[in-house]
Amino acid sequence: MDAPAAQTASQDPGAHPPGRSGGQETEASRAPKGDYLGVYMEGKYKNKPVQQAKFSKQKFGRKPTIAKFFHAWPSGFPTSWAKTAYKAGALPQMEIEPHGAGTIEAIAAGRSDEYIRAYAQQVKAAGVPISISFAHEMNGYWYDWGTKKTKAGTFVKAWRRMHDLFAEEGATDVKWLWTPNVVYPMPKVKLKQYYPGNAYVDWVGVIGYYRNNQKSSTFKWIFDPTIKQIKKFSKKPILLAETGVQTGPGRDKKITDLLTTVAKRKDIIGIIWFNMDKRKAEKADYRLEANKSSVKTFRSLVTKYSFGRP
Repeated sequence: MDAPAAQTASQDPGAHPPGRSGGQETEASRAPKGDYLGVYMEGKYKNKPVQQAKFSKQKFGRKPTIAKFFHAWPSGFPTSWAKTAYKAGALPQMEIEPHGAGTIEAIAAGRSDEYIRAYAQQVKAAGVPISISFAHEMNGYWYDWGTKKTKAGTFVKAWRRMHDLFAEEGATDVKWLWTPNVVYPMPKVKLKQYYPGNAYVDWVGVIGYYRNNQKSSTFKWIFDPTIKQIKKFSKKPILLAETGVQTGPGRDKKITDLLTTVAKRKDIIGIIWFNMDKRKAEKADYRLEANKSSVKTFRSLVTKYSFGRP
């Protein structure tokens, strides 16, 4: 999830075929008929891609083409979930979170190689393309692998080691998604130092939300400074890997700003909307169904611009 509030696509998942990092990642990577759409939900729909697809189709008129799974290190690869998600028309996207003091340092030093190799073998055996985001929001301070506890060089070393071990095991049907947080909560932290390199990254996943306590609630203010910084060292396609609009004044206008901007920009391949109730943790609600007008607005735009799939 993005910084705490108090501190602050295609018709077929194969339309963006995963493959070896470093391959051509330009306009040819973009879905021919639309943008990626993920709708992440918890509660009774958590990790249930078929039910999520039915819910999204009923509410929003489109089915997701990305399904996200939060992976707790060091559990095994959720083969059944990945196969079910892919069969339902969604690219399985793993959010690998190396929680625990010293975990990312151990990965960088090679002390987790046996586990990573076994995991890569499970991915290969599953026989479906996936996307992996490792240690997301590394430029923030709120995770074990963030700026307060982990050096940028250690993060890069851990990322490259994991990537190389996957390659050695032949688990190459993977889109490696490098996922920083938008920079406004920590503007002095430069992103380039965390970038593993073009040979190790397929997509860039930017995380950012429209919050009521922000200085401004426009795509330009929330995302553009981060994207401009990234484009100085990477030309990879951009996915908004976590986003949403908090309930409150002007919500429908903000949803319109988000979706129309993404739809019109060729450098952004889609979004994953976090359809979650965060009122207990952040006093924020991102569920679209919290407002009837928001459902109507979202539905009209994702169908107009062909996000996800029918």
